[in-house]
Amino acid sequence: MAKQNDVQNRPDALIVAVTGGIGCGQSTVAKFLEKQGAKIIDADAIGHAVVNSDESVRREIRRQLGNQYFFQNGRLNRRLLGQAVFEDERKLYKLNQIVHPRMVSRIIEKIETAKNGGRHPVIVIDAALVYEINIENIFDAVIVVSSRMRERIARVKKRDRLTEKEIRDRISKQIPVQEKARWADYVIYNNSTLERLEERSKQIYRELLRKTKKMKINAKV
Repeated sequence: MAKQNDVQNRPDALIVAVTGGIGCGQSTVAKFLEKQGAKIIDADAIGHAVVNSDESVRREIRRQLGNQYFFQNGRLNRRLLGQAVFEDERKLYKLNQIVHPRMVSRIIEKIETAKNGGRHPVIVIDAALVYEINIENIFDAVIVVSSRMRERIARVKKRDRLTEKEIRDRISKQIPVQEKARWADYVIYNNSTLERLEERSKQIYRELLRKTKKMKINAKV
């Protein structure tokens, strides 16, 4: 279960994480929630922006992991680095130590900006590694999207053109989605059609809206 929000709370916005595992469909769920009116913050895009915009991050990656993971124009070769870190846990640990603290800081900044805007009753962070980097406490609720392994592999093969071995290696570096589901406030099983996935997403969004209304009532008491 998600614990008390560590980000300064306002009664007019619920802060929710959508997480899961590689190929489970969490970003699709986030898009369905966005259609219902939620504000979406993409943690993966923030992580990319941290590397692309922060010279100190790129310098630290070069120092700890090497120059071979950069193109001649100075941009990070994500595919090459991805292959390296998922084959070597020490490299993955070093990369995470460099990127994750900065990424979390930016996520919190974006949450505060969205809350201060006052336009969205639900703010959703689309983030694969909520439990892996121990940020579940900043959310009012956590949604875990789960799916069968064969479905996950098929989706990632189609999306990223990785081999099955590469996909399984990356999945093995994450906490098993079954464990995440036990800790979640809501679980969505993505083993059927997109229509059913959207309907379940709508159902949870309606429940989240009811929570925001209760928050407002309690704030007035």
